[in-house]
Amino acid sequence: MKKNIKRVVAIGIGLSIMNGNIVQAFAAENNGIKIAQTTVDTTGSTGSNDTNIDKTTVNTNSSVENNNKNIVQTPTDTNSAQIVYTLDNNAKTVSKKPIITLDKIVNAAINNSEKVALKSKEIKLYEDKMKLQDKIDDFYTSIDQKVYDFPNDKLELQKKQTSQSEEFLKDQITTDITNKYNAIILKQMDIEKLNSNFEVKNKELETMKTKVKIGMATDNQLVDKQIEVESLKNDITSKENSLKNNMDFMGVLTDLKLSNYSFDENIKYNVFKINGSVDAYLDEKIDEYLKYNDEMIKLTKDYFKDLKDDGIKDIIDKDAPTMPDKTKFAKSDALGNVSFDTGSYAIALMGYQKDVQNYSNKLTAYGSYLDGKYSLEEGKVKLADSRKNLKNGLKECYSTLLDLQNKINTLNEQVKSTNTKLRYAKSQVDIGMMTENDYKAAVVKSEDLNTGLRQLINTYNTLKDSIQKPWTLSTNQ
Repeated sequence: MKKNIKRVVAIGIGLSIMNGNIVQAFAAENNGIKIAQTTVDTTGSTGSNDTNIDKTTVNTNSSVENNNKNIVQTPTDTNSAQIVYTLDNNAKTVSKKPIITLDKIVNAAINNSEKVALKSKEIKLYEDKMKLQDKIDDFYTSIDQKVYDFPNDKLELQKKQTSQSEEFLKDQITTDITNKYNAIILKQMDIEKLNSNFEVKNKELETMKTKVKIGMATDNQLVDKQIEVESLKNDITSKENSLKNNMDFMGVLTDLKLSNYSFDENIKYNVFKINGSVDAYLDEKIDEYLKYNDEMIKLTKDYFKDLKDDGIKDIIDKDAPTMPDKTKFAKSDALGNVSFDTGSYAIALMGYQKDVQNYSNKLTAYGSYLDGKYSLEEGKVKLADSRKNLKNGLKECYSTLLDLQNKINTLNEQVKSTNTKLRYAKSQVDIGMMTENDYKAAVVKSEDLNTGLRQLINTYNTLKDSIQKPWTLSTNQ
């Protein structure tokens, strides 16, 4: 499962690296023939609403001793499920801090993002460049030189692509903050479990001391128990420090003082199923992602066709200009005196220099045209290859996603079984057949299921997001 996720992430990073580097031609001018630098970006359009999702909320809070039960609502059709998982557990201290939801933190992170703010400036940049290009086109038109639509069309396309990449960036931030938010909750749950375990082990230590005094345990056993308790205490301190670092970094990203809030431990579990053809669904998503790459390639291809139609390659069949023949500017009068027409020669020399410059420009333009054509073909191949690899990776993700649904359902059965056992253990405590500390130890052990469930759902949601929004895999928007 991790292998599949890493593979798709690698594809996403590969697309990110390709961003802006698929098609590139060097600028050159030839009597108004301009081969402008062109770029094919690997970003796509903003995500559309998905009709293949059924929303479900999963509560993975560790419950108190109030006989909470697993609740599984049978889906009314094959595409919906309402599932709530809870565990019988020891009482937890209820935080008096206000709960800050994931949505609020995500919105804060987006509003605080300098990258998002920079996108607006980038859009303004393209608007200014389009105004400048209009001036340039007007100038070339005024001196009766050929003007192509490509530079302006390219800027318009880049502006649209930037607007779309802004939405992609927001999706990427959402995914990143969601992962960090859930990681913090998992760490908090882990610390709670360790604290509960510390309480159990500390009680066992006190019992061990009593046993040593009455000869029912050895000093070595006591030392081992002391080491175990001390090690557990160090683990708690380490994880608390790590949690603080995570919270501080989240605070930097959101510009919020998160220590004033508690996090919502409810986690959304949206059962996802592709209705109809998996291939068709993934093709649609990838097309959405790479929309402007395709449009840029088409625009560039049309531009190169216009250049070809206008004879950009004709220069290869033309001879280079030759220097004016000085002998043609020598004149003799009736007496046989020879004179040199300096003025006419100077004019001819200026015409020659102009022809040389024009010839050189056309050679350079044709060279850029050849480079550009190859870069275009290379870009098309790379884009097609990335498209195939991405689709294959997403198909593997979808297969893993379906498998995870089964694993989540299986874990739910284990949760129900564990809750039954815990309720029985509690009844044993009530009648004096089991100590309170042994019961607490059983509860601590059962919390691994709670953590495991949340980890499975986190992984499930990550895979689901990568399928629905492949652009979240990119890290270079």
